[in-house]
Amino acid sequence: MRLTLAPFKRQSPIIKPPGQSALKRDGLLFQRLFWGAAAGGLATILLAESPVLDTMEMNLLEWRYKVAHEIDRAFPMLAPGNGRMRADDISIVTYDDEDQFDLEEDAQEDGPHPIQGVLARLIPIIESGDPLLVVLDIDLSGRANPELVKTLKRYKGNIVLALSGNLDNPEDFPAAELRQSVLTCAYDHVIKEPSGLVCRMPISANIFLGGDGATKAGLTAGAGTNGAIAGAGMGDGLGPARLSFPGEAFESLPEVVAPLMSSRVGVGPSKSQLSSFNDQDQLPIYIKFGDGKYPTLRTSQILIPQPGFNPERFRGKVVMIGTNFSQKADNTPRVRTPLSSKVPNVLIQAEAISTLHNNEAIKSFPHSILHHLLLLLGGALGAVSSVLPLARRTTAFLTTAMVLVFATQIAFMWLNMHFPILPILAVLMLTYVFGTLIYLDTDLRLRNKELALAREAMQVRAEEERQRIAEDLHDETLPALSSVARMADRLAHDLSDNPVPREMREKLDGAISEMRRVINDLHPSVLETMGFKPALDNLLSILSREGNVRVELIDLDQKDDSEYGLNNLVKLQLYRIVQESLNNVQKHAQASEVKLEIGLKGEELHIIIKDNGRGINPKSIKPESHGLVNIRQRAQLIGASVEWRKPVEFESGTEVALSIFVPGDTNQAPQIAHQAHA
Repeated sequence: MRLTLAPFKRQSPIIKPPGQSALKRDGLLFQRLFWGAAAGGLATILLAESPVLDTMEMNLLEWRYKVAHEIDRAFPMLAPGNGRMRADDISIVTYDDEDQFDLEEDAQEDGPHPIQGVLARLIPIIESGDPLLVVLDIDLSGRANPELVKTLKRYKGNIVLALSGNLDNPEDFPAAELRQSVLTCAYDHVIKEPSGLVCRMPISANIFLGGDGATKAGLTAGAGTNGAIAGAGMGDGLGPARLSFPGEAFESLPEVVAPLMSSRVGVGPSKSQLSSFNDQDQLPIYIKFGDGKYPTLRTSQILIPQPGFNPERFRGKVVMIGTNFSQKADNTPRVRTPLSSKVPNVLIQAEAISTLHNNEAIKSFPHSILHHLLLLLGGALGAVSSVLPLARRTTAFLTTAMVLVFATQIAFMWLNMHFPILPILAVLMLTYVFGTLIYLDTDLRLRNKELALAREAMQVRAEEERQRIAEDLHDETLPALSSVARMADRLAHDLSDNPVPREMREKLDGAISEMRRVINDLHPSVLETMGFKPALDNLLSILSREGNVRVELIDLDQKDDSEYGLNNLVKLQLYRIVQESLNNVQKHAQASEVKLEIGLKGEELHIIIKDNGRGINPKSIKPESHGLVNIRQRAQLIGASVEWRKPVEFESGTEVALSIFVPGDTNQAPQIAHQAHA
């Protein structure tokens, strides 16, 4: 009769506790997407709002201006406005060191500054050319020159006075006679970044003065006035009718001159368009620095007759008069722009006025919207980074970074919108790092799981091969040995006086016993014939018989094997672990007593083997300790945990604690049964 053993099956997910099931591809993808999105959002919160990035963004903004400038020069037809010179509507008249030396008269004590006399002679010549507006962006603090007041009143309809100097000191303001004799007054402040770069215009940068002239409120760039007075002028409809009163306010020079130009030439922004810049709180308005060269003349070239000079060149233009001292220090601050290191203040004002007049002001993207977009982008980039293979991730992220830089540069040049790019690049970098770590972690866990499944498959095949060999030995070799043994019996009967047949019989009996032991070691049929717990009891009986050791089996729950829901492979591996542990006790422990406890605790089946032998140090387990290493590998194969420790009830020895999750009812039986063997 052929021996038929139960087939082995690979371990099923039921031997894993909830939440520790086999890692599948869909679950892996979800984990990567979830943790990648969470890491991307965290990266945005940690880094995107960093003040360090704001400082770096201003340096990058200077680079944007320079790149746009080079592109305009290299491809003028692609530039906004097809390379149109933005300097057609503005001319500049400078007043420098040599003009001061050649044109000014001696200063009188407590009298007006000599430059006012120069202006009194200069303005009529410029006005003879019928300019659109004349802007005096020059320091006229102190007392008023009667001749200048008379000249200003004569041409009052198109003269704008820029208030410069120290506004904390009312003595630095132009005299009331000068302020009341012009079309309007404006504040010529330009905003400098901490790096010294001038690139913003002070839209609604209002200065409020009390009755004593002290400053009541500071500058606000790109912010609304919250209903406060937002203009100063006379008879132009742009501000109050009088200039000198408590609470006086002045708009910035660009937002005063630009709508005046528009109202007279019919082209450019209206006052309502300028006020729209104030709707979005705390958004900088950037100047559109271009490659236009403003026609420039020195004051001496106008006052001292020069060949070929004709005031008609000023017809229909805004003429801006400003200082350009290079040797003597004056109260006009030295500034730099993205395109030049030293620029006169009047040139900055001309660029700002031209920017507004041509509707080319560069608006900063709203911070509140940008913050939410960065969170969304960070989550999306983190999710993408965590699922992209390593070979394509770097290429994809570098390409994304270049596309973002290029797209934001296009938006800066053609759409007049400034998108902060460094926070986006910072989020891109961090999501790349976090996504890579998440990908590697999940990939490592997946490969470990695949390796464990491969080991399981190998173990299944090994057990199947052992089962086949055991079946062959049982069905073929063992009957042959039994047949030879019977032949030896007949020889012993026929040759009663010959001891050889009896010796052959004894040898054959030993070989048959050894064969049965080998068959049982290859595949313990006792598991199918007797059950799991009786098989463990049989191991204890063998140890007691062969090692002269007192053994005891403690059944903690009195449950049948089938109630644990363990498959054949799991039972076999647990049996092998107990068998190897008892063999170690017999060979090395020199123990006189061994206890084996088995039972459910919660949702886990616990098997504990205790002896009172010499004991071992779990930390000293070496790779060459094949028995202990084999126990650990078998436990890992079926998802069990194994631990070596010192038993509490013995003064010395070793306790092997084995636990594995089992499905089904976990209610423990109240009684404890003991089986002892002498």
